[in-house]
Amino acid sequence: MPSRTIVALAMSPDMCKRMFRIEDLVRLHAMASVRGPLPVHHTIDDYRKLLAEAHVLMTGWGTPRLTAPLLVDAPRLKLVTHSAGSVKGVLDDSVYERGVRVTTAASANATAVAQYTVAMMVSMLKQVPWIGAAYARADTDDVRRRRGAVRELMDMDIGIIGASRVGREVIAMLKQYPRLTIKCYDPYLSPADAEQLGVISVSLQDCCRCEVVSVHAPNIPETHRMLNARTLSLLPDHGILINTARGALLDEDALVAELNRRPLYACLDVTDPEPPAQDSTLRSAPNLILTPHIAGAIQQACRDMGRLAIEEVTRFIHGEPPLHEVTRDMLPTQA
Repeated sequence: MPSRTIVALAMSPDMCKRMFRIEDLVRLHAMASVRGPLPVHHTIDDYRKLLAEAHVLMTGWGTPRLTAPLLVDAPRLKLVTHSAGSVKGVLDDSVYERGVRVTTAASANATAVAQYTVAMMVSMLKQVPWIGAAYARADTDDVRRRRGAVRELMDMDIGIIGASRVGREVIAMLKQYPRLTIKCYDPYLSPADAEQLGVISVSLQDCCRCEVVSVHAPNIPETHRMLNARTLSLLPDHGILINTARGALLDEDALVAELNRRPLYACLDVTDPEPPAQDSTLRSAPNLILTPHIAGAIQQACRDMGRLAIEEVTRFIHGEPPLHEVTRDMLPTQA
């Protein structure tokens, strides 16, 4: 490597403030020559100028997509380190064709999503969103009815759809709860990995038969509407469904029909489209919690993602391999 690595921050000033702690940026400036961030109202020419010298391109939410024509203006580029989650929106195959390595900070985001997921499991099993509202309006009949449905996160089967970064983090957190049987559906999960995770590898159908089902699969053609009328019908009465992955994995009309048909509870942090239309039946469905894509990094976890991205730059400068690489082969099965 040259004596001074040039790192380009391909994001807005506001995004830099959101993603990086001051002390982490100081550390980055101490070990590399930093260019950027992009101007607030940047043009593609601004992006080209940033790429011209860069050995490392640090990307994030809002970074313009890196395509083959733009790579012509990046002759020195060796590494793209993404400070956000999925890299699919910021690059195409031409990056790999050029031999550029790619890393992601998604694992830092996974902790926040997993915390939200397990918190919602506990809250929904305790009927908190609904019994709290009934108690506030002094509806004693509804409070009594809801109290009878209260459960604790123990002595039950939990279904995890997708042994992704988030799915694995959820599994790890659930190990702290007593007497849970964790079942996982993931066609790419090997028997050895399942044993190491301490889960039972099952079919999608068997996973949907669990008392709590949490979705952590990527949005790829094979997973489109995987939760549909057929699979949703397998959820047991008083079952709980949580989706923090992508809205396209769920047939929302089928879910609303199921929620109207029987006692079932759902939490959707993602929808398709996002946000739902003003007249969407999701907004009035019973026993449904809607949140505006807040499960992932919003505050502290964003800066953890930025720190992870900078750590990957540090490894690059020291000639060490990345810890969170996304290879060309991995990309099709990732979020």
